[in-house]
Amino acid sequence: MTTAQLDRTTDDQLPDEPLRDAAHRARIGFRQPVSPTGFIDAAWWPRSRDLAAELPALLDVLWTAGREINRTTYDVHEWGAAPRRMQIEGRTVRLGSFTVGVPDTVTLFDPWGSERVDILVIAPDTEPGLAQRIIDLADQAGSSARAEEILDRAARTTDDDSRQRS
Repeated sequence: MTTAQLDRTTDDQLPDEPLRDAAHRARIGFRQPVSPTGFIDAAWWPRSRDLAAELPALLDVLWTAGREINRTTYDVHEWGAAPRRMQIEGRTVRLGSFTVGVPDTVTLFDPWGSERVDILVIAPDTEPGLAQRIIDLADQAGSSARAEEILDRAARTTDDDSRQRS
């Protein structure tokens, strides 16, 4: 699992020097390479539904990997209101909400519109074992799974494990 380290603050400005505390790292797994066709490229397990608080650590992972992400779209029903723009590590990031589409995802874009990263969002209150299975399924090389398929497969694995223990 790839992790990012970044201090969380309550306002839109973040310090230049990130904390190295595990509580501030993004819990995420990416498949390589990302797909240009709209399939899930990663699974992310944020700690809350506060996008302004969670997004900096996620973007730190992408920026560290050399991806020039400066825009994200998200489901307003899943996250609630967020600012339209944020300054993160000296970069301006634009946020756009939607009310229709795949609710369990956020999509990230580069400044030129040529790169798109679709990320399955795991609910913050998800049981850790299930969250890890979702991350493992999402970061499989060559996967062409969509969000619903990954969630269904992870849930079936959980059900199968429960039956085997009985």
